[in-house]
Amino acid sequence: MSIIPKHEKFHEGSQQGIKINEWTITTNKSSISNSREIEKAQKEVTISLPEMFFGNNLLRISNDYGVIYEFSPLNALKMVDATAEGGEKVKVAYSEEWKKKSAKNHEHIKDVIKPYDWTYTTSYTGTLKGTVDNQVFENSTDRIDMEKLKKVEEILFYDEIDLFEDELADNGTAIINVKIRVMPSGFYILQRFFLRVDEVLFRMNDTRVYHEFGTDYLQLEYSSREEHYNKIRTCIPKYKGDDISQLTDINWINSKLPPPKKDELMVKKLCVVPKSEI
Repeated sequence: MSIIPKHEKFHEGSQQGIKINEWTITTNKSSISNSREIEKAQKEVTISLPEMFFGNNLLRISNDYGVIYEFSPLNALKMVDATAEGGEKVKVAYSEEWKKKSAKNHEHIKDVIKPYDWTYTTSYTGTLKGTVDNQVFENSTDRIDMEKLKKVEEILFYDEIDLFEDELADNGTAIINVKIRVMPSGFYILQRFFLRVDEVLFRMNDTRVYHEFGTDYLQLEYSSREEHYNKIRTCIPKYKGDDISQLTDINWINSKLPPPKKDELMVKKLCVVPKSEI
């Protein structure tokens, strides 16, 4: 059984969090941005904002040495390909599926195509706003120990916040959210971007961040996985018949997607204490 470190929870308005060891973890969870907030955010990006944009939502982790690491909707959106080529990526990579979909539902396809990556696919891995001794994330071979994270521990703090969501003109869904849980042994963050383009593809971009209390580093992993829509559909048990509701179950889709290819996996580390204390 893990010894529970001294900690203090706080909750004020839309903000809540926990102070534990040398770390402060804060989330801000609010409603969908209003028209004034949307207008302000729109000036900072060159693509149309998603239908549901939670511009005030935020996850921030910081420590007493100056490390500040955030996950925010606007910065996630800034990582979407804003070029005209971005709008063609799905058509090119999944040309056969796209032809069938276009022939089947021509009007909706016309609605969804935009001069940017209209799937809102983002490779965002968080924003590093403060460091110790000008340290940066460096490539690493040390993967996050997922088996360790499966061990039963008391959850001292948990939260989940949405960043943005769009239904792609009724052609599927694109959603990104971030979850954090704090245990006596450390904290774990999972940010997940999930994409479903009906009749075409599924895609999942995951960012995982882990810190074990007592160590001097943060671990970061980013992976991107995708598969043809119909290939995932064939995984639905035959007894389900015409019931395809599992295709909207993100956890189920996650269990069916193939592992990431080598060039779709990134593993890094960040030193979070002064070099003099290592």
